Amino acid sequence: MKTEKQKAFTLIELLVVIAIIAIIAALLLPALAAAKKRAAQAACLNNMKQLGTGMMMYVDDNGGAFPGIASEHSGFNAADWIYWRTNTALYPPIEKSPIVAQVGSASRSLFRCPLDLSDADRLAQVDTPDGPYLYSYSFTGYGIGAYPDFDPTVNLGMSSVFTGAAGNLTAYIFKQSAVRNPALKIMLAEEPGSSSDSPSGGNAINDGRWEPSVDPLTNRHGGKANVIFADGHFEMVTSEFGDDITNSMPGL
Repeated sequence: MKTEKQKAFTLIELLVVIAIIAIIAALLLPALAAAKKRAAQAACLNNMKQLGTGMMMYVDDNGGAFPGIASEHSGFNAADWIYWRTNTALYPPIEKSPIVAQVGSASRSLFRCPLDLSDADRLAQVDTPDGPYLYSYSFTGYGIGAYPDFDPTVNLGMSSVFTGAAGNLTAYIFKQSAVRNPALKIMLAEEPGSSSDSPSGGNAINDGRWEPSVDPLTNRHGGKANVIFADGHFEMVTSEFGDDITNSMPGL
């Protein structure tokens, strides 16, 4: 009994199928890439929401006082909002940061945007034994004696500042009650991790302090940055919004 031969694809039919698959892939890949980027943006925002919650809980538990500035120029203090220094032989690890304890999460990924992908610029600009700042977010800190008063005894906030040697510290505590219009003042900022996500192509984030008009906001989220305001709510804002100190200086 004869059997019918199985029909095979011709070369032309195979090429047509391959072409159709390529067209479908070309149509789907941009949509998939956009969806992946939106998911990473949402993860970044979720990070900041948790940090904002932790910050507010810290303030509530400490008599209305904000945590420390975590600046490379101020030196480590146990009250710093983030323990970012990489020399864990001398300093506690980031998982022990005060505001992390408030939200019950000890993951270092909480402090970094998934779209903050490169450490090259951070590593290139390091000139202190503290090491690079490997995270994406920072805390508003005008510090002592800053504009507009230039009074060396006044902390303009929003973070507390501790100066002097260990055992002989001077504490410049900044309290939540000193923030005017907290719904309008940026508390936690998202800074550039590299020149590629900086609006000016400038330096990458280098410590836990965001000094407005000096440190830009990132533009990694479609030209905007995620920020948390002093009342705990979030927004996406432009770098120009961050450059305007009326949107972050607590006393204005």
